[in-house]
Amino acid sequence: MTSRLIDQRPIHYTVSGQPPIVRHCRTWALADGTTLTLVTEFPADQGMSITNAAEAVRETLEEQWGTNCRIVEHYPWPDGEHYDEQFRTPTNGIQWRRLNPITLRAELGSALDDTRPDNPQHTA
Repeated sequence: MTSRLIDQRPIHYTVSGQPPIVRHCRTWALADGTTLTLVTEFPADQGMSITNAAEAVRETLEEQWGTNCRIVEHYPWPDGEHYDEQFRTPTNGIQWRRLNPITLRAELGSALDDTRPDNPQHTA
């Protein structure tokens, strides 16, 4: 594991017709020089989901971290925590692939669990 946690702060994204939406983010610098941002969504979070607002989430994170930023949606839901990575299709759409949590922990190290948000309430 040669990644390191470099940022922990909320993301604020907007979707037309809605107030700004806030989600918890953690970003790692990866060994290959890219970044990986984990965007966490709790069941009680308000506003359009990170999946339904994927383009807005991606645009916001790419402004900060560049177009090589890997974006992983994190759902710590009681009925089954999971991680879904967004990726661009050849036609510039977005698709998702489910990540194995053990593989992700091996890539990101203990900070994946040590920095996990406890509180589903975010401040703007």
